[in-house]
Amino acid sequence: MSRASKLLALAILTASTSVGADWFENNTTITQAHRHLLNRDLESMFQSLVEEWQQQPTKSIKNHINRLFLQSLEVDCGKGYSSQPLPEWIDSVVVRQQSIQSPGRDTYLSAIEIESKRVISEISLKKWVDRRVSNDSEFYVNPIGDAVTEEAAYGIRYNLTSPLDVGLYRLDVRLLDGETWSQWLIFTDQSLKQTVRWSAKDEWRIEKNALLNPYCPLPKLEVGLYDYIGGKYTQVWGKEYESDYPTSLEANNITPDRYVLAVSMKQSRWQGPILFERSQIISKTFDVSADE
Repeated sequence: MSRASKLLALAILTASTSVGADWFENNTTITQAHRHLLNRDLESMFQSLVEEWQQQPTKSIKNHINRLFLQSLEVDCGKGYSSQPLPEWIDSVVVRQQSIQSPGRDTYLSAIEIESKRVISEISLKKWVDRRVSNDSEFYVNPIGDAVTEEAAYGIRYNLTSPLDVGLYRLDVRLLDGETWSQWLIFTDQSLKQTVRWSAKDEWRIEKNALLNPYCPLPKLEVGLYDYIGGKYTQVWGKEYESDYPTSLEANNITPDRYVLAVSMKQSRWQGPILFERSQIISKTFDVSADE
């Protein structure tokens, strides 16, 4: 057994102590999940975790299988959870979780966005068993192709009062012609390895909280300026960084006005072919004067 495998096995066995040693000797879905992870069979491990979540586990078991799931991300960032490709009519699926920190207020948002060559009429996300995520939701369509391909990004956005609970969710997608596709999703409370906070009036700093997972995409810093136009906030400038993060706005030739400055740190992982993005966003008003 390699050194990395030994360390992984030690971490898994250490995590098991909080729920007692006797269950580990029995052939339960949890023990199966442990064995699959030790054997690097991530797809079977994921299926065992889905089965365990479906049994509506106790709080201690929930905590345990959540830690096991987080540990398994260190193997390949979740790419091995599924070998099944997306349907031929789906180009990509992105699951977004955002926490938005503005002066005096924190808000939360989750969204599913699907790029497809065919017309999607409905997207829904429900927590097991059959519980709506939020009554405050919005379905949207953004064309991204030409008149020939008619490809578009279809999405549903959920406004939340708190982050989504850790656990099992069901994604259901329906095409206009009636064809459907469904997928189990496991949501976790994975902490951001890098976060952002204000350090001065118009400056911010990046805080490194943990080592990056080398199998995951690099964290991305996104900086944007938003103006209130036509009854809604519209981005008038934006830039994304994968390295050499700036700590102040690098925009030039911005029309003097009052804007909202938003700075976001985004961390990504996979669930097979599905990309999960978790973002922390800080925002504040930002004045651009004529002499800047």
